[in-house]
Amino acid sequence: MVRSVEKVSVIGGGGVRVPLLLHGLLRRSRELSLQEIVLTDTVPERAQLMAELGTALGRSLDAETRIRVSGDLDDVFDGVGFVFSAVRTGGAEARIRDERIALRHGLIGQETTGIGGMSMALRTIPVVLDLIERMRRRAPSAWFLNFTNPSGLIVEALHQAGHERVVGLCDAPSGLKADICRYLGVAEDDVSIAYQGLNHLGWIQSVRIEGVETLPGLLEGAADLCSGVRTLGFFGPELIQGLGLLPNEYLYYFYRRRAAYERELSLERTRGEMILAWNERLYAEVGAALRQGDAASALERYRAILAARRNSYMTEVTESRHDRGITAETIFTEEGYEGLALRVMTALGGRGDEELHLNVPSRGTSDILAPDEVGELTCDVDLHGAHPRLALPLPLGPRGLVRQVKDYERLTVRAAIHGDRESALQAAMAHPLIGDRAVASACLDELLAAHRDLLPQFA
Repeated sequence: MVRSVEKVSVIGGGGVRVPLLLHGLLRRSRELSLQEIVLTDTVPERAQLMAELGTALGRSLDAETRIRVSGDLDDVFDGVGFVFSAVRTGGAEARIRDERIALRHGLIGQETTGIGGMSMALRTIPVVLDLIERMRRRAPSAWFLNFTNPSGLIVEALHQAGHERVVGLCDAPSGLKADICRYLGVAEDDVSIAYQGLNHLGWIQSVRIEGVETLPGLLEGAADLCSGVRTLGFFGPELIQGLGLLPNEYLYYFYRRRAAYERELSLERTRGEMILAWNERLYAEVGAALRQGDAASALERYRAILAARRNSYMTEVTESRHDRGITAETIFTEEGYEGLALRVMTALGGRGDEELHLNVPSRGTSDILAPDEVGELTCDVDLHGAHPRLALPLPLGPRGLVRQVKDYERLTVRAAIHGDRESALQAAMAHPLIGDRAVASACLDELLAAHRDLLPQFA
């Protein structure tokens, strides 16, 4: 059975990465029977800008799918098959406040983990819960594909609230797999990896090429591997050989905590400030070209600016000076997060099974997580959903880290829903990047005050 996908909606449709998703959807529009893509955003003029870029892409791909902008959520959800969620409550400005406040208190301010991730989750969880309730009323059979950060924590909240047709997406595991395949010179379809952990806190435990395990050989040649795979180079061969695993790049914040903090502190701009500058430039230059009726120049500026932004990824915390190799010419062919989104969507639509690494409830497949707790796990995805495979056991150090951060996530969900400061403080104490109660209390109070308008549940 194959499901046609007549309508797709994007919440956060003014985001700068939306044209990448639109390109993937439009390229597959006939295969999907896709008639309409609806963008919605709290800044509608940005969504309109992205819709115009998408329309230009559609012409270049000879796609007939209509792209439009709507501010009416009933309209956004009516008859929809898939909803892509990428909201940012408070915008880049709220992220920057998180980063600056955390650094003042001696803490890493990253938006998906630690105190910065908690702050983002507290103001985002109620918003996303409201959105999915609206979706369920208007389109009960639709799938909610979550890119909203912190992705795993958001999906944890949604599943705790009883929402089953939800999958959390992050391209870090699939990106690491792709980098390893390039390093080995093998096709991704010939490689199967076993992956377990939480969003931005996971490890590759097995790398099988046509059924043959190759991880021991990769570990033996860790020095060469770290030179050939950019994100593994963040850690160095000694750490990787000691783990016996290949870590997600975001574990840099845990394994190189002091270096990451000192690097952040030494820079004039936080990552949020860097992103804001890139985005404002993109909106300005692309918008100017579109107002002049020059769609070709608008797409050219979009490709160049986004490539530069993506190549700067994680330079704010690592000493790495080599970029990701993304160019303006490859920006629409690389298919990072948007490629993952399309693979999930086509598999859930019955167009072929996929091995993917997604944020879903463990369903008893992990010896660390309870069946109803969300992990980032290797899944088989088909028409009926994403089914996690039985996970390989993690060694003691990583398994303890997973359990600590999962407890932090559950406490953060409780705090976000009930406006419970003590639960938020307990969450901060549970997180290995925070821990100290006095520091956590002072930082949390400053964050709650800074985001008062976005946190009505704490009033």
